[in-house]
Amino acid sequence: MITRRGWEALLAALVALLLTFYILQYLLVLVALLAFTFLASEILLFHIDTVRLNADSFVARRARSLGRYAVGTAGVSTIELTYQGRAGIVADAYDVLPDGVAIAGREPRTSGWWTPGSTRSLRARFSARIRGSYLLGPTVVVVRSRLGLSERRITIPTETPVQVVPENPMRKPGQLRRRIFTRVQGRMQLRVRGYGSEFRSLRPYQYPDEIRHVAWRRSTPKQLVVRDFEQESRQDIVLVLDVSPAMLAGQVGENALDRSTEAATLVAGFAQRSGEDRLGLVTYAGGVHQFLRPSRGAPHFRRIFENVALLQPLPGPFDLPKALDAVAERLHQGAHVLLFSAVDRPMEGLRRAHLRFKNRGHHLYVFLPDLSTFYPPPVDPAFAHALAWASEEDRLRLHRVVSELRSEAIPSFTFDRRGAETKVIAAYGQLRAWGSAG
Repeated sequence: MITRRGWEALLAALVALLLTFYILQYLLVLVALLAFTFLASEILLFHIDTVRLNADSFVARRARSLGRYAVGTAGVSTIELTYQGRAGIVADAYDVLPDGVAIAGREPRTSGWWTPGSTRSLRARFSARIRGSYLLGPTVVVVRSRLGLSERRITIPTETPVQVVPENPMRKPGQLRRRIFTRVQGRMQLRVRGYGSEFRSLRPYQYPDEIRHVAWRRSTPKQLVVRDFEQESRQDIVLVLDVSPAMLAGQVGENALDRSTEAATLVAGFAQRSGEDRLGLVTYAGGVHQFLRPSRGAPHFRRIFENVALLQPLPGPFDLPKALDAVAERLHQGAHVLLFSAVDRPMEGLRRAHLRFKNRGHHLYVFLPDLSTFYPPPVDPAFAHALAWASEEDRLRLHRVVSELRSEAIPSFTFDRRGAETKVIAAYGQLRAWGSAG
């Protein structure tokens, strides 16, 4: 392959040759002809000498990596390249790193004269930036002619897969997180009053007690009395994630879906640490794409973490009433369903769907991203007015959605571009202590 420098040199020699023919200066014609011949022969000889160079001319050894990195953690990519050709070459070599990691310091690149049997090392430090599944590599060697007029690009297959997962919520557990995990919190045990199976006592009705727990024989027209039960500490928690295009709002790595997956990972970490709650996962966009039945155990939680880390937007709308019906059909016993969704579609039939959902013993909690906070300020001030209008529309839509959900007694929580961790921690703490959140 002729480089840009080679084309420029050939063009310059050709123009000089034509000009000398035009002015009929034979000495200059000879000089221009020799220059053009020299450049052309340099390029031709380079291609002849390197025609046998390929990926087998190099031995590449990549140092073993962890394979999985949390967002924000650092890693190292190391490649050892040994040249096994017959003649020396001038070459540049570099390692291709994916967009999901950010290079810290110098790029993994080396250049110079390679003698047969010589070994070069490519080492780069990187920081995991965007969750997902990526490949480190391949390694590319660019062999150049001595004058830089031509080059040959050789790709060496050194790919190794890595996963970037949301940050481990267990790394720095704060006071609230430790309190959630303890079996006894002060004088409050995890076996607390709630809607379980073992009768505890009678007490006056309080909102949002369910009408089915009213003790009608002990109640009067002025005072309703409800049965209080012991709540078993083991609960089923299901994460439902909206993976429709509406969750793409925001910058790469910081959009609504990214913040939702971070919060979902936090819940998964809590459930795994408690050792008692069973956790499930549902992804929905135009229908159910993934369903992991609530369960416990290290392999199950590993699948949860991997699936959440690799979530990508899929075509299809998120219809909340249909999603509730689809989730309820797949769950065999009552569960706390934590749903993360932009809910950008009309919710026709929500009341009936939610009633069917509750009659199966499930409890719904909705976490809504405030999409108006996810858009960065425009670079061009001319678009500021349009962005302000769009943000106001998103705020009004969110207000309508929250009002409609709360009118159906569905606990709803909003979060901005900073994430939903605070709301999720509070809700999970209430679920563990009281069996409901609101």
